[in-house]
Amino acid sequence: MTLTDTVPPDHTTPPPEEPPILRRSASKRVIAGVSGGIAERFDLDVNLVRVGFVVLTCLWGLGAAIYLAMWVLVPSAKPADAQDAEPRETTRSTWLTALLVAGAVVVGLVVLTPFWVGPRWGGGIGLGWLLFLGLMLVLALRHPIGKISFVRVLGVLALAAITVFIVAVGSFFAVVAMTGVPLSGGIGERVWQPTSVAQLQPTYRTAVGSMTLDLRQVPFRGVTHVTASVAVGRLLVEVPPGVIVDVTAHSGVGTVVYENGTVQAFTQSALSRGTASHRTAQLVLDAEVGVGQVQLLRASPLAS
Repeated sequence: MTLTDTVPPDHTTPPPEEPPILRRSASKRVIAGVSGGIAERFDLDVNLVRVGFVVLTCLWGLGAAIYLAMWVLVPSAKPADAQDAEPRETTRSTWLTALLVAGAVVVGLVVLTPFWVGPRWGGGIGLGWLLFLGLMLVLALRHPIGKISFVRVLGVLALAAITVFIVAVGSFFAVVAMTGVPLSGGIGERVWQPTSVAQLQPTYRTAVGSMTLDLRQVPFRGVTHVTASVAVGRLLVEVPPGVIVDVTAHSGVGTVVYENGTVQAFTQSALSRGTASHRTAQLVLDAEVGVGQVQLLRASPLAS
């Protein structure tokens, strides 16, 4: 029997390593470290992740929405050598970054207003943004100003530029809203040329751009109601020569131009030249533009 006890080998299985937790990066950060955190968690190039967020942001702001959500839900990784004096400075920089991101989202909402089928973001958004900035200024003045850096100066200038854009565009959309013309129908140049009553729509709308509504080939019968509107831009409506037209046309900020300069020339001048089928037809036309021009023309008998 020996004096030394033999220690049996340890066959205990080591506990499995816990998978790394997704956290916002403390070192690879431009705004909030979301892209850096994703890159560190999945061992990716942080620039590729950032490009992915930019591409998704171009798709109706999806990337910005995901980034903001992860900013709120994903905890931040704390650096090991963090100093006690850093939180206040970091908090101040975070507030400026949050304002820049919020401003970018507001700009996106304003720009998408002509396309958006839901709530309208044009009217009072400029005033709302100014009130929001005022509140942030009051909160910022309650703490001493930290050191001024070049990045912070650029951030403030960017925030000022965003504010000017929001107030200017928001005020413009507020003027459009005051005209009562709906800001809907999309952007661009649109041409409608129905050739039958069945193809005729009761309402034609464009938000920003120009629209031509050519009704010269429509064989009107009875009483037909048509509404055409352009919120910002130009509206041209052409009607057949012999149709009786009961027109209501207005431009909130702009002009209404009739054939030969008068509404009588547009509604009555071609009745005596119209065909018998058109004499019993009546078109009730409502043409309106918020900011821009309405032009109303009647085709000649030879063109019909």
